[in-house]
Amino acid sequence: MGGSGTGGMGGMGGMGGTPAFEPSFILGADISSVQEAVDGGATYTDTDGNEKGMLDLLKNHGFNYVRLRTFVDPSATYGYAFGTGGSCAKDETYCDKDHTIEFGQQIKAAGMGFLLDFHYSDTWADPGKQIIPEAWRSARSIAEMTGLLKAYTKDVVSALVSAGARPDMVQIGNEITPGMLIHVPSADTDCWGNNSVVNPEGLTGRATNQNWDNLAALLKAGIDGVKEVDDTIKIMLHVENTEDVDGVTWWVNSAKTRGVAFDVLGLSCYTEFQGQPEVWQNTFNTLAETFPELSFAIAEYNPERTKANQIMRDLPDGRGLGTFFWEPTQSGSWGSSLFTQQGGTYEANSDDFAEFDAIKASFGL
Repeated sequence: MGGSGTGGMGGMGGMGGTPAFEPSFILGADISSVQEAVDGGATYTDTDGNEKGMLDLLKNHGFNYVRLRTFVDPSATYGYAFGTGGSCAKDETYCDKDHTIEFGQQIKAAGMGFLLDFHYSDTWADPGKQIIPEAWRSARSIAEMTGLLKAYTKDVVSALVSAGARPDMVQIGNEITPGMLIHVPSADTDCWGNNSVVNPEGLTGRATNQNWDNLAALLKAGIDGVKEVDDTIKIMLHVENTEDVDGVTWWVNSAKTRGVAFDVLGLSCYTEFQGQPEVWQNTFNTLAETFPELSFAIAEYNPERTKANQIMRDLPDGRGLGTFFWEPTQSGSWGSSLFTQQGGTYEANSDDFAEFDAIKASFGL
């Protein structure tokens, strides 16, 4: 695959030649938690004082793309919705295939772009934990594991397309700098995946020189699962070590020399973890020069919002596709919410959204 060299999202996508969603710049957000919040009675008030659905509210401020995470089986024992060793127990299996279809239909009906983020786990996958889904732990060869991953990927993407919720872009794994499908639960593992251990069977997709062939096989299986449904869907790979430009370069070269063909490299850009915007800018500029066939995106960020978007906007030949703000209704070590919450009522913060209004105007969104 590879990028076009112009960074365009172009072409015709979807079954039967449905036009692909092609914004001049992606101003996106990951709002995966909103579906559960709305089911629990949450309401959202825009800066104009009017209550709105989250998609309409975001569109009012220039947002044009939504990222949704999906887990293999959130109801599994250590899954996202099960509650083992923590407070994760949920009334429904949010972020499974069925909930993702429902939310994806709303995104497409709103005329927005849709990035599907496969975690390839029953719970959170990130640099500290990449837990093999419970249903896949019996695999005893990399061929068996790739078969399971490809079949699952193809099933989810097929179901989305059939339901009118075709993703415009698919992310094969989440923050997979260390690789993916690495860990299994221990007696101390909770529903967030903390305290997992490396698979004692030795079968993993770790990103080491000795094991990269396995990781490449898994990545290619996921990509093939998407492409066999719709070969115009863009493929993103997402790593988070933005502060280590040499490390990112090694990772991408390791993938590309093994024939892993993808379109977009997504990086995480949090000041708490990846340094200041000057660091991000140097990394992206270096990568854009080193890999002229790739396009780029900030897959997650929060602080330094204007700077993050400007870094993407300034990459050559339109190859900085855009950004995805991480969970605008939530706050944590990564950054602050764009809303003030009182019970189930969320009021949009005028100052925060004014910054996005300025981006919207400056970028012509």
